[in-house]
Amino acid sequence: MTFPDVEVPLFRLDYSDDQAWDKAVQAALDLDSDRTDPLTIVEDPEFDGMDIDELLARLNEDDPGYRFLVVADAPTLVGADHPFVVIAATNPPGRLPVSASALSDVVANLWISNLDFEDYIAAADSDGVYRATQPQLTEPQEQMTEVDEIVEAMGDGPWPGSLEEFRVGLLDYRARAGFRVFTSLIDARRLYENSSERPISDYSKYWDVHGHDEYLDALREAGQVLVFRFDLMSGHRDNHWSAVLDPSTLRVLGAERWIRHSS
Repeated sequence: MTFPDVEVPLFRLDYSDDQAWDKAVQAALDLDSDRTDPLTIVEDPEFDGMDIDELLARLNEDDPGYRFLVVADAPTLVGADHPFVVIAATNPPGRLPVSASALSDVVANLWISNLDFEDYIAAADSDGVYRATQPQLTEPQEQMTEVDEIVEAMGDGPWPGSLEEFRVGLLDYRARAGFRVFTSLIDARRLYENSSERPISDYSKYWDVHGHDEYLDALREAGQVLVFRFDLMSGHRDNHWSAVLDPSTLRVLGAERWIRHSS
């Protein structure tokens, strides 16, 4: 079985009721709106009738390198909240039913490491489903930041390690009319714990990662940082730079480049 090369897959495992499926997807993703989650719906009759345990067994055989994934099964179609199951790539995998209305926010926060899987488990209702009822689980503080301000804060360089290549990449991005980037203010320690959870060697089958050690070093100190990413023009659509900034000065603290292997 071949699994898709996407950031966070949403596997449909039940094909018994297309009308109920469309209703669940609309409630979860509102496909007509602007989304910040990285979800990609995966529909294939090959998955029809497969349960979660079988899917995870197949994933273990192929090891596509997902950090986490989402499953829509029979309860998703028939449940009042249309609960999807978010599955973390831990050993054993963590599982959490999430109501359709909360799914997009949960995935977006997990993706940028603004919140941990354990945060959502702790905030789930008594039946084990997370419904976004806890006020302490808020959206990350998000803003648009001018690329020119970041470039100005970096100066002319040269910078050590990966930061010089990041500066060149950022200048190239600006030249392509990338005048602004979407930044999120999050806790540096939390991001460090999530980014260092799996050794970078785990990703070597799929990615060439440059600057990861410097990136982690920049997150070791407690406090808040601005995080953002921008895509590279060439190669795979997921090729990108990720960076962390000092919130007050916009000084670049660390950056890492992710490039998908060609095969």
